[in-house]
Amino acid sequence: MTAPLPSSSDLDRFSGELQVTRDDSRRRAPTTADSTSRENRAELIAALEELSIAEGELRSQHEALIEAHRQLELQRERYHALFQLAPDPYLVTDQKGIIEEANAAAGELLGVPSALLVRKPLVAYLNGEARAEFEHRLGRLTSSGRLDKWALAIEARDGRLVPMEATASRAGTGSVCWLFRDASVRRASEESMHALNRSLNARVAQRTRELEVALEGEQSARKEAEAANRIKTELFARLSHEFRTPLHAVSGYLEILEQNIHGVLTADQRRDVERIHQAQEHLMTLVNMILDFAKLEGGPIELSMAEIPIEETLRGAEALVAPQFAKKAIVYTHHAGDTTVTVFADREKVQQIVLNLLANAMRFTPSGGAVDLDWRIENDALLVHVRDTGPGIPEDKAEQIFEPFVQLRAPGSVPSGGTGLGLAISRDLARAMGGDVRVTSAVGVGSVFTLMLALRKHTTASKLSAAKTAS
Repeated sequence: MTAPLPSSSDLDRFSGELQVTRDDSRRRAPTTADSTSRENRAELIAALEELSIAEGELRSQHEALIEAHRQLELQRERYHALFQLAPDPYLVTDQKGIIEEANAAAGELLGVPSALLVRKPLVAYLNGEARAEFEHRLGRLTSSGRLDKWALAIEARDGRLVPMEATASRAGTGSVCWLFRDASVRRASEESMHALNRSLNARVAQRTRELEVALEGEQSARKEAEAANRIKTELFARLSHEFRTPLHAVSGYLEILEQNIHGVLTADQRRDVERIHQAQEHLMTLVNMILDFAKLEGGPIELSMAEIPIEETLRGAEALVAPQFAKKAIVYTHHAGDTTVTVFADREKVQQIVLNLLANAMRFTPSGGAVDLDWRIENDALLVHVRDTGPGIPEDKAEQIFEPFVQLRAPGSVPSGGTGLGLAISRDLARAMGGDVRVTSAVGVGSVFTLMLALRKHTTASKLSAAKTAS
């Protein structure tokens, strides 16, 4: 369609003339019977109706063409805005390399306003090596339609060569679109990234070496600590054995004096001998406690696990401490249970644990106080409770008392004696048998120590390792 589109005014004028012609024909139709027959009038009316329909279609097509033209102009404006605002140099040339369009970035790169680049040959802005290759590149574009990443140098207006990467593609049949990107920026970014990687690798290597040195130091310190702990354990064991010999001798001579072999003792002498005997027994207890602790620290201890009667085992333990309760005027109560109930444990170790718990309760319960022992079965476990009416333990100190050599006492109170090993040894022995020792307490009311043991045999090893005793 080569003729210009009819305007809206032309269409309106044509429509008006058509309407006049239609009305005039209708007025004259009844009075001109001699010049026009009825059939001709019908054909004329039909033709006018068809013409009216064609007029409506033409008007719709005209409006559609106007809307398409508006959209085309809008798209052209958008393309022009994107073309000018593109951050990279962008050029459009003909097939011979003559510049037809250039954006602002291209003008800034070449140092020439983009409008002045039009109709200039692109090859004029390339360096000598790229000029020689330009014709060959254009030939490849003709055959393949696209050119990918051509590395070249462009001469800026100040004479410096700017390394670039060019990609090109054909647009239609007569134009070529060129996109240029500054390769120096990419190279600088790559070099910066490589430098950063080298720096990070150096820092990682340095940190790795520092960690290796620290690990070597930690391993060396651990070996030294293990050696020192082993020496300490051996010293405890040796001293305990060495102390036992003279203590047994003291006990023997005291028994000789008490039997009046060398003469009858006076009342004062007998009282002094009894005090010496009590001190000797207390010292022997401390020595035995330290020896037990040395054995625990020294390595695994074999446990003789078997089904043992609960009630009989508890009675055997309390018999060793009952005289001390009576001497201190502490009311001791044993709440007996079913004598047929058994527990899977080491009898000697259970008695040692219960003896330690009772001795601890006796030591911290004042004269006139009370200590109770009872036991019950709960969820296939034996629970032995030792209650006292001592000063109680603060909640934040409840776990500290199970640490070796830790003893708590109220400010201003007299030390109760002992080594602070009884509870630590008791918990370790209980855990070795698959149980535990725990405490609940209230300051000013008293404490309840609970020994928990499994009623039935389990597949766990019945050995106490050095790792457990250190926990």
